[in-house]
Amino acid sequence: MARSISRHTYLWCTECRRSYRHEDAPDDRCPVCHREMRPIGKFAAIARGLMANELVTPDITIRHRQLIRLIWTRNGMGERYYQALAPDVPYTKFEARVTELLERGATEGWVRFVLPAAPSASEGDYRLEFDSDERFVQELSQLFPPLAIPGSPPA
Repeated sequence: MARSISRHTYLWCTECRRSYRHEDAPDDRCPVCHREMRPIGKFAAIARGLMANELVTPDITIRHRQLIRLIWTRNGMGERYYQALAPDVPYTKFEARVTELLERGATEGWVRFVLPAAPSASEGDYRLEFDSDERFVQELSQLFPPLAIPGSPPA
């Protein structure tokens, strides 16, 4: 039955205001912002897409979040943090929550993103810096508390 539904529906992301085919988002999450999407009919997807393009200015914050995510996950760092923390959430949710944490850190001033003045082929030109590594570790542990081991005393 899922096959017949996917042939006649698309997935709509309210955050990005875009529709996607089911095969472009096999987990029903937006490939851009990773939020859950909902199925809509083919004609509704076309109409919403046209209206979104005509009535809404493209949101630069989506691109900004993508850049933040690309910077902190490069060279496999996202996967390494995920494996080290072993949170009880899927990787996509983990990635989104850490990206939001880093956005908040930048707003609060304890995280800085360093970007070159012009696009650069060198990944090292794109980086993040912390006022205190301890603050980042503390924030991460609050976001993803360590899993309790059965039979061990509470931390």
